Amino acid sequence: MHTFRERRHFPALLDATIMAAAAAVIAWAGFVAPAVLALVLAGAALQLSVRKIKVPALTRPVALAVVSLSAPVVLLVQYHRGQLRDIPLLAAASALIFLLILGRMTLLVAEQHRIATADTLTGLCTRRAFQERLQALRPGRPAAVILLDIDRFKRVNDAFGHPAGDRVLRVVADRLRDTAGPGVTVCRYGGEEFALLVPGADATRAADLAEHLRQAVGAAALDLGDGILRFVTISAGTALLPADTTDPSELIPLADRALYTAKHAGRDRVVAAGAAPPLSIAEGAKPGPTEEWPAPLPRPRHSELEAA
Repeated sequence: MHTFRERRHFPALLDATIMAAAAAVIAWAGFVAPAVLALVLAGAALQLSVRKIKVPALTRPVALAVVSLSAPVVLLVQYHRGQLRDIPLLAAASALIFLLILGRMTLLVAEQHRIATADTLTGLCTRRAFQERLQALRPGRPAAVILLDIDRFKRVNDAFGHPAGDRVLRVVADRLRDTAGPGVTVCRYGGEEFALLVPGADATRAADLAEHLRQAVGAAALDLGDGILRFVTISAGTALLPADTTDPSELIPLADRALYTAKHAGRDRVVAAGAAPPLSIAEGAKPGPTEEWPAPLPRPRHSELEAA
């Protein structure tokens, strides 16, 4: 059901308002044909199915640009005609149109920022946004990065298809967001990997939160579609500022090394960077068990936390 309360329809409503205002100004000056054209453009902008019409991407911006110039042009024409009585009204109308255009541009900038900083599938922040917040950390102030990865996620896509994989990503993202709580940045870092930035966290806080996240994701089975229920587990690695490093840019590599260790220790666990072996040793570690995944119901649960 389409309603104007939906955020995506508001820009179309604003476009229509701009064009209708321009049409009124043009009609006031007696230019009937341009006024009718502006009203037609307003109706097209207002049509909620306009996105289904195959038109060039620049059509609407060009139309807005042309219409926005109508009021100043009419103002100039009326001035040369010597009809100075209409000048104040036309000037006010011009100001209104420009304010509407400014509002439209503000919405455009906000939408572009949302697209750049929010993952379209999960609604979490993007890797780019996460990196910006990470670099904004002040050296020396406590913070933690938790890097998470869905165990054997590729088998979901292979066994049940990519729609099921997308469903898993959305549910896991929701559980991570709900468990993390306020003040924690939750990001889809790439593919089936997620990252959390926890300002002010010490080793205990980071370990507890990572463990709660692990338990929250694996606590209930996921519906993969067609009534297929499967449990999903995650592995996690944590890194601390300033305990593990004083450089915020090193938190991700350290957490990734800890995550690598968790994977090779059997998955479905949390490993802290301080407890992870050097990378050369971790690379030689033997993979964990290769039991069937996604695990069918019922699946035994265990809780294990390795931390410094």
